[in-house]
Amino acid sequence: MDYVYALINLVRTYQLNILLALSSVCLAILIFVLMTNFLSKEKKKALIFFILATILLLVSDRFAYIFRGNETHIGGILARVFKYLVFFNILNVSYGFNGFLKCLYKENHPNKKVPGMYKVIEIIIIIGHVMLLISQFNHMYYSFDEFNNYHREKLYIICYLFPIVSTVLQYITVLKDIKNTSKRILIPLIIYFILPILAAILQLFFSGISIANIMIGGSVIVLYLVNIYDANSMLEETKKTEADLKLGNEIQMNECPNVFPAFPDRKEFDLFASLNPAKQVGGDFYDYFLIDDNHLAIVIADVTGKGVPAALNMIKAKTLIKGTSTHSTDPAELLGLVNDSFLDNNQSDVFVTCWLGIVEISTGKLIFTNAGHEDALIYTKKDGFTELQTKHGVPIGAMEDAKYHNNEVKLSKGDRLFLFTDGVLDAINNKGKRYGFDRLLKNINYMKDLSIYELINSLRTNIEGFSYGCEQFDDITMLCFELNDDKKVNSNQIVLKKRFYADLDSIPEVYNYFTKPISDLVGVGKVKKYYVVVDEIFSNIVNHGFDNSNENYITIEMIVDVDNRNIKATFIDNGIPFNPLEKEDPNTSLSAEERKEGGLGIYIVKKMMDNVSYEYKNNMNYLTVEKKY
Repeated sequence: MDYVYALINLVRTYQLNILLALSSVCLAILIFVLMTNFLSKEKKKALIFFILATILLLVSDRFAYIFRGNETHIGGILARVFKYLVFFNILNVSYGFNGFLKCLYKENHPNKKVPGMYKVIEIIIIIGHVMLLISQFNHMYYSFDEFNNYHREKLYIICYLFPIVSTVLQYITVLKDIKNTSKRILIPLIIYFILPILAAILQLFFSGISIANIMIGGSVIVLYLVNIYDANSMLEETKKTEADLKLGNEIQMNECPNVFPAFPDRKEFDLFASLNPAKQVGGDFYDYFLIDDNHLAIVIADVTGKGVPAALNMIKAKTLIKGTSTHSTDPAELLGLVNDSFLDNNQSDVFVTCWLGIVEISTGKLIFTNAGHEDALIYTKKDGFTELQTKHGVPIGAMEDAKYHNNEVKLSKGDRLFLFTDGVLDAINNKGKRYGFDRLLKNINYMKDLSIYELINSLRTNIEGFSYGCEQFDDITMLCFELNDDKKVNSNQIVLKKRFYADLDSIPEVYNYFTKPISDLVGVGKVKKYYVVVDEIFSNIVNHGFDNSNENYITIEMIVDVDNRNIKATFIDNGIPFNPLEKEDPNTSLSAEERKEGGLGIYIVKKMMDNVSYEYKNNMNYLTVEKKY
């Protein structure tokens, strides 16, 4: 007990210096928070309020001691003002900490409502402020004598009940969610909960000392330092996760065939597909391949998981389906064999929803099976697009010895088959509404007269417009097959399309993606001319097209019309609306120093291309360039 008294006397002796030091450290922390840019706006505001209230508490407490017993008129006023501010800011610290805890809960549960207990705590703190104001007129908490000395009154303990009760309720709320709370942040939270309360209880027995406020200041400093460490750790983890997702998406895109027409020498059918990967997911894939000259296999699937693991399981499933087709051309039997093989070493309990069909090209007979995937749509000239409802089998990898069932339908000349993944239906708008099956069916029938290429691109644009401003949480994948009628003549075209990160580091990837198919037609020498144009446009969009730090993408669609010897490229981005063609051409007769800055790049593009056009639709920029070769 003697040690306790000795410690209390030591604090009493140096408490003014301690309060000054703690408030100075908290002020430095406040400046760091104001300069920080990796905290969310809501969390930043909560921390600013929390730390500012702590600074005011420590400063007010220090001056309350300085002016205590000062018998001058101004000294008496300041003693009362600063004492009121001490109790006022104790409640504000509790309120600020409550806001900080709400931010932590939202980070752990982004799709859940904040518990009502936090609202109850806010009400308790507001009542505490009202009671504090009332106490200034009836002196139920404290009073000052004629010498301006501070004295506790009989109901003094009540003023401590509000911050103590609110802290206890906060502690209970955190304990209920302890499994989802970062272990790094949990220790300083416990320190903040326990030490100030113990100090407040101890202070009831010792007057003239601010143990509780000193503990609050120290706890806030520890809490901030650990929170910054935790935020930095989470930032590093996020960077690793984003790199993993980016690599997974790259693997995914490279594995799906994306050069169209898929079979330029086959005039009996057309086929086009599109895959728009989401940042969070990397498991959708599609595939098509000729089993023999008369049988075409069509596959669309969705693998659970995200990032590299999902991409690797996608490759595994895709390889098994294609490899197994050499042993069986019966879709149900084929998926049964794939399921058994996929279950080997499937320790992560991954499963794959899959739609697999085999078309007999000469007759139009389609035999297909469905392993827990979305039903396909079938188009006929009589009925338009309708749902091809079937009995579903279990997803691949869900259970051993799974049995699948074949379904058969006859496609006539001009009929189409449309396949899609659940990312199409699950697209969300800013009102929280899903795109849904009814909307898909209505829109696809509205667009039914378009070519399959235009159909899928129009649907994708429609979905992007519907969900504009909302993050894409799932891959959006679509595939359309058409059995051509005798009157249809295919133009000899190569269609290339890919989405790239809006980053200058993506330019070599853009070049490599488009170089080979174009150089085979126009020669390597001429390709360099197109690369200058692509480089200029891509760089311009990256540098000037976006007004925020969010991750952005640029989609490039390139159509090579072999018959008409024409190359058409469209650059699509969701950046700020900007028509580069409206910019005045630079005066090239002037020197570089005399010319106005900007405009030279798009001027070069216009000079090198036969046609350059711009359009802004569905909240997207479309810049198109064309050139005869």
